[in-house]
Parts: sequence; structure tokens; C-alpha cells
Amino acid sequence: MYNLHYKDGLLYASIILQEGDKSVIIDDVIVDTGAYHTIILTDYLEDLDVAFTEDDELVKSSGYGGLQMSSVRKKIEKVTIGDISLTNMKIDFGEIDPYERVNGLVGLDFLRSAGVIIDLVDLTMYKKNG
Repeated sequence: MYNLHYKDGLLYASIILQEGDKSVIIDDVIVDTGAYHTIILTDYLEDLDVAFTEDDELVKSSGYGGLQMSSVRKKIEKVTIGDISLTNMKIDFGEIDPYERVNGLVGLDFLRSAGVIIDLVDLTMYKKNG
């Protein structure tokens, strides 16, 4: 089980990205059931020392209010929130908030694939059947 943080009307989590022997903890990531894909600021790719490859995809998305953004979709070895992990997950890396108040969004791709249940009364999330 993971305790979510409720701040300014939004649910926040800290996530860990791991690639090889390097990992990075990213705080202030919004748990966003309205986001189809997980997206993280590009800055964290440098911390993981991850290079761009031919397998990466350039994707365009639209945010709230129709704002168009471009990002790169990369496969990351392991993504973890608390005791909930996924391996070989594709994550978008790009700009989320032009004012840089948010480090990322955990989207439905992670939440559904990991079988996450969000308890809004106790502000926790946990994996179904486990």
C-alpha cells in the first residue's frame, strides 16, 4: 500500500525510475486518472544517464485546454510507486507544465497495467489481489 499526498486539490506520489544500476526518485508526480500516458520531465533522463535510441518514439499529445506538446516515448526498465512496480514500461518524457510546478503525471497506462486501486477515503493506492 502507498500513502498518497493530497495537495492543492490533487493527488501526488513519488515514483522511482530504474535503468540498469541507476535509479532516480521523482517527487511531486500527480496521480492523474485523466491522463492516458505517464509523462515525466525530460530532466530525469539525464539523472538516469539514458541515451536516445532508435526504439524511441516522438509523440504529440494535447493537454488540458488543447495545449499541444511533444515528448519522447522511451522504454524504462522498472517504474515503482511504493510496493507497486512495472517492468519495461514505456514512459513519455517532455514538458508537462510550462511553469515547472509538476514533475510528472502517473497516467492510466501505469495504473491499469499494475492493477492499482485508489482509495479516496484513506488516500492510499494498492495493487488489486495483492
